[in-house]
Amino acid sequence: MTRIISRLVAVAGFSALTACATDEVVAPGRLQDEGSLTVIATSAWQFVSLADSALLTPTPSPNASTAWDIGFFGTNVTLNGGDAGPGGVTAACLCQNASATNDQVLAMTAESEFVDFDTVTAVPSGLSFVSDALTPAIVGWYAGSGVSATADTTKTWLLRLSDSTSFAALRVTAIATPTATHAGSVTLEYRLQTASGAALAAPQQVIINAGATGGARVDLNTGATTTDNAAWDLHVQGFTIRVNGGISGSGKAGAATTATAFADLTTAVTNASAYRIDTYAGVFGTQRYYRYNILGDHRISPTFDVYFLRRGSETYKLQVTGYYSATGTARHITFRWAKLD
Repeated sequence: MTRIISRLVAVAGFSALTACATDEVVAPGRLQDEGSLTVIATSAWQFVSLADSALLTPTPSPNASTAWDIGFFGTNVTLNGGDAGPGGVTAACLCQNASATNDQVLAMTAESEFVDFDTVTAVPSGLSFVSDALTPAIVGWYAGSGVSATADTTKTWLLRLSDSTSFAALRVTAIATPTATHAGSVTLEYRLQTASGAALAAPQQVIINAGATGGARVDLNTGATTTDNAAWDLHVQGFTIRVNGGISGSGKAGAATTATAFADLTTAVTNASAYRIDTYAGVFGTQRYYRYNILGDHRISPTFDVYFLRRGSETYKLQVTGYYSATGTARHITFRWAKLD
């Protein structure tokens, strides 16, 4: 492991893609060609410049800054390119462990998988580099497209609402008068749970105009649409449903899929790691760096796959090697990287 030459730990966070907080950062002494970093991405996005081997605060905002390369928030990863930022960063995955069994993944360690990382000296031919795009937490709620779109009533989501103390079960039950650009009148059916220990209430419905200018936001605690930019849970616009969390809002909303039928649910509360937020994602969204809940304990198990990040003429290789601190605290994400010739 002598080639891994630097380590820093970020202690404080950034607010979600809009504002900055005070951070404790080990300043880099020079530009780096390789290193290992640990970022603590527990409550907000953390942004890293690989060239500087440093955590940084994008100014005036991540969406308008070219200074950062990669960002982390929980299990989410975003790159400075495409919809996420002006940096032009794209990525591809070697995914050498894609066919590994769950038992093999559980047996992997940073030490055992260093060889896979170290022996990669070039990008194999045939890999496709992709940019990040908006990746909502709630997808697959309709079938078809345009005027032929219909609601998929079989899909149910568990919601943590924006206040982080109330919850709801959700499904889309109807789409009326869709057009080529929006879903028309969208009927949301939900069952509110006012606290983690409360019971799920009886089903309620709210109808949203997805074609309204700017879309429409709804507060599920009140069951009504709202113009409040902070106190909302879902935002329906076009053919997209956003949650008030991650890159879409300042709240703590998230969504988790469930195999339990909407009518059979007894709670909308699940493990915190299961709730996803809206994010920008490309290859890290379609080919995740981990497997979830292998042993039924909701743990994140890194697969140690090797990724490639490209920015202009520079290409880096990257491997996530850990998700927990030495004491078992989640969202302490460690990764190693190196610049390829």
